[in-house]
Amino acid sequence: MPESEAPLLLHEYLRQSARRRAGSPAIVEEGRITSFDELLKNATSVAATLLARGLEKGDRVALVLSKSTEAITSLFATLLGGAVYVPLPPRWPAARVESSLRDCSPRFAIVEPDGETDPQPVLLDLQAGARIRWREALATPETPLATPAIQPEDPALILFTSGSTGRPKGVMLSHRAVGTFVKWSAQEFQVRPDDRLACPSPLSFDLSTFDIFNMALCGATCVIVPEQIVWMPRFLAQFARDQRITAWYSVPSILAGMLNEGSFGRGACPDLRLILFAGEVFSSRNLARLQAAVPHAVCCNLYGPTETNVVAWCRLPEDFDPSGPVPIGGPCPYAQLLLDPATVEAQDGRQIGELLVGGESLMNGYWNRPEETERAFVQVSGGDAAGGRFYRTGDRVSQDSRGEYTFVGRLDRQVKRRGFRIELGEIEAALGRHPGVQEAAVISSADQERGTIITALVRSRPQNVLSPVEMKTHCAQFLPSYMMPDQIVFIEVMPKGSRGKIDYAALREWHAG
Repeated sequence: MPESEAPLLLHEYLRQSARRRAGSPAIVEEGRITSFDELLKNATSVAATLLARGLEKGDRVALVLSKSTEAITSLFATLLGGAVYVPLPPRWPAARVESSLRDCSPRFAIVEPDGETDPQPVLLDLQAGARIRWREALATPETPLATPAIQPEDPALILFTSGSTGRPKGVMLSHRAVGTFVKWSAQEFQVRPDDRLACPSPLSFDLSTFDIFNMALCGATCVIVPEQIVWMPRFLAQFARDQRITAWYSVPSILAGMLNEGSFGRGACPDLRLILFAGEVFSSRNLARLQAAVPHAVCCNLYGPTETNVVAWCRLPEDFDPSGPVPIGGPCPYAQLLLDPATVEAQDGRQIGELLVGGESLMNGYWNRPEETERAFVQVSGGDAAGGRFYRTGDRVSQDSRGEYTFVGRLDRQVKRRGFRIELGEIEAALGRHPGVQEAAVISSADQERGTIITALVRSRPQNVLSPVEMKTHCAQFLPSYMMPDQIVFIEVMPKGSRGKIDYAALREWHAG
C-alpha cells in the first residue's frame, strides 16, 4: 500500500509490515535481530496481558525502560491495546520520574526485566498489580486480540518536556499528528524496505518517532544505537559503517561530535544516503564540514517543537554557503506557518516575528494542564489552518522574500541543548530546593563548538558555605544530565530591576565581563 494511503493509526503500520515482510528484520540491537512477525507477536502478547488486567482505551502506560527492543515492543503493545505510551527513561533522576508518573497517572508501568533500574519509591502510588516487569508482561499466551476502537485524533503518546514552573509537562500527540509526519517523511525521503534507520534518540524524544514508525510503515530496519555510545562520538561513525546505516536522524550536537572527533571523514560511511538533523541550531561551519565528509548523502534541516513535530524543512544544496545561517526552510505540506502580526517588524528586507504553526501535526494539548494548553494556542482570523488555530512556538524567526524561514532566537528563557528543550526556570527551581540557597539565577550563552553553555549564579544564605560540587550533586537529584549547569558561580548580591525582579541582562553582562 502506498504510504499516502496508509491508515493514520500507528499500530496498523506494524500489522501491515508483519503481513508483507514477516521474516524481515524490524529491529537490530547489538547483534540481536527481531523480525516483523516476531515483533507483532510479542507486542500482541504484551497487549493481551495489559487488557486482561483491565487496560482500557485512553489509559496511560508508563514505559520505565531503557531504549531497547523490549521498550519498542511495549510501545506497540500499548498502542495495540488502545492506550497511550509514556516513555520515562530510568536514567532520569528518580524525582523527575516520580513527578511525571504522578502527573500522567498511568494504569500500568512496565519496568526493566532485571529490576536493577526499577524505581521503587516512585511507583508506590500506582494501584496494586500496576507495576509489570517485561518478562511477566510477555508471558501471556498468544490470543486473538480485540483492539479497542481508536480514532486518529485519539492520543498515542505523551512526551514530558522541561517546564518553566520547575515541573515537567506532558505533550499529548495523537495518532494523526505523528502519522502525518511519518507518512510525509516516508514519501519525501523515499524510505525503502532495504533502508537501515539508525535510532540514536531516546523514546522520550520526538525524533525517535521517525526511526520507529518509518520502520513500521515502510518495512525498513530500525537499528538501535546503544545508549552508552550515543554521546561517545568517536564510536558512532564506526557503528554507522559496521551496521550499514543508510539514514541518520539526530540532533546536530551528535553530528558535530562525530566531526570533531575525526571519525566522520570522507568515505567513513559509504552506505549513508540521508542525514537529517533537528532540535537545535546547526552551525554553518559544521554543516559545510559534514557535507564535505559525506558528499554522497543528502542533508536536510528539520524544524518543529515537540508540540508540533516537524513542520518546516530545508534540503541543503551541495554548494551551501557557510557564511550565513542554516535556514529552517519552508512548511511541510501538512503545516501552515505564519508570523504573528502583533510581533512582526521589518529588518534588512526581511520580516521578523514569532512563528505560529497550524495544521494536522499539532498536539492535542498538555496533559492535565488546560490553562497552559489554552495559552499555547491563538486563533488567527483568516488563517488557513483548521479553525484558524495556531500554536505559539515562542521562536523568533525571519522570513525572506521567497517565504523561507530562518531561526533568530527565543522570545522567552527557553534554550536547547542536545536537542532537548530546557526551561532555565526549571534549573532555578531545582537549585532553590537546596536549604542553603537564598536565590539562584540561570543564564545561557552560545559557543560555536560546545553549543549552549548554562551558568548558574547562586547566592547562599548567611553562614552557609556551598561548593559547586555540592550544588551539582544536589541538582542531579532533580535534573537529567542534559539540564545540569556547566558552571556554578557564587555571588554576594543578585542584581534586581526596579520591580524587584532578577535583572538577567545585568547578570549576563557581569558574567561576560
